[in-house]
Amino acid sequence: MTSSAVTVTTLSDWALHDAPSVFQTQEYLAAWWKAFGRGHLMILQASDGDRELIAPLFADTGMIYLVGSGGSDYLDFAGGPVTDEMLVAVLAEARAQTGDFQGFCFYHVPESSPTTAALERVAGRLGLCLREEYSMVAPSVDFEALHGTEHPARKKSLLRHEKALAKSGDLRIIHANSGGQMMAWLPAFFEQHIERWRGTGSPSLFLDPKQRAFYQALVASNATFLRMTRVEWNGEPAAFHFGFSYRGSYLWYKPTYARTLARYSPGEVLLRHLLLAAEDEGCRRFDFGLGDEAFKRRFATSIEVVRSWGVYAR
Repeated sequence: MTSSAVTVTTLSDWALHDAPSVFQTQEYLAAWWKAFGRGHLMILQASDGDRELIAPLFADTGMIYLVGSGGSDYLDFAGGPVTDEMLVAVLAEARAQTGDFQGFCFYHVPESSPTTAALERVAGRLGLCLREEYSMVAPSVDFEALHGTEHPARKKSLLRHEKALAKSGDLRIIHANSGGQMMAWLPAFFEQHIERWRGTGSPSLFLDPKQRAFYQALVASNATFLRMTRVEWNGEPAAFHFGFSYRGSYLWYKPTYARTLARYSPGEVLLRHLLLAAEDEGCRRFDFGLGDEAFKRRFATSIEVVRSWGVYAR
């Protein structure tokens, strides 16, 4: 399809580049689609001759979504930056490929993304109604904004918990970024997370075989942005974290800890060493991801607003 000098083609593979976050990388999206994919996949590429925009979309029961809708903190297009003409052309093509079209759901688009402003401008041009469904916040630590103030990893509260755990047993912190080691850790990670949330109002997502398959597929991709940390106490896992380091941002994604050690706050020990790992890698930012939990506010220097949009047929 061609519209106003913008050409849209349908790609046959995840030929993604210039991903704004880890959630738009081809490794992440391919693993997500393998585990959760449904309906009709549409990987659309819009080009105006100078720039390209990649829209990884899928249609299910008349609604069109960004691939990764479910479990992904930030969703957006890749390439770009998005222009109004590109967005009009991509949305028109996706609608044309969806026979029972009802609308689009764009979850978790950062407010700072050009896509947010563009959606507001182009919906009417397509005869669609734009509605904000809900918003969330994503706190983060900007290391460069600390300006000589105390580094969050050196806060007395975090150091106190680590000293208590080390005093009572043999404490080790192990970081992994190789697929083989992570894959070996995954069963214990799943088991610990399931036990951590057992009997609560929020059962572990790893009770779902699809979620376990997704993490396994992601690790099997050997993506360079994968990071996993194990807090070991007396030879046993006290806490785990599964996350990402991408383009100078270290993302807090899926933590867990042993309930039997809750009195020692192993989660705080884990957090301290993730902050140190981010600093050691030269990351500019430690991203706590979606959620307004109080512990994130203790450390955050900035807050990103993430909005979810519905774009519906009138």
